Amino acid sequence: MARWKQSWSEQDLSRLKTLAGTKPITVIAKELGRTTGTVLAKAIEQKLPVVHRIEPSGPVIGKR
Repeated sequence: MARWKQSWSEQDLSRLKTLAGTKPITVIAKELGRTTGTVLAKAIEQKLPVVHRIEPSGPVIGKR
């Protein structure tokens, strides 16, 4: 199976830098039209903060 490489434009890098640390990598990947792995790799390469998941902000009902 062929692998396609999509180059990172200055606009994509700027958007990643703006969103890094504010949204989960999965959300950023969807917004950029890239896979989670490529966004994570680029964020680490650029030494950007990474949010892997969002913790519940309110009480969790039904759990003890």
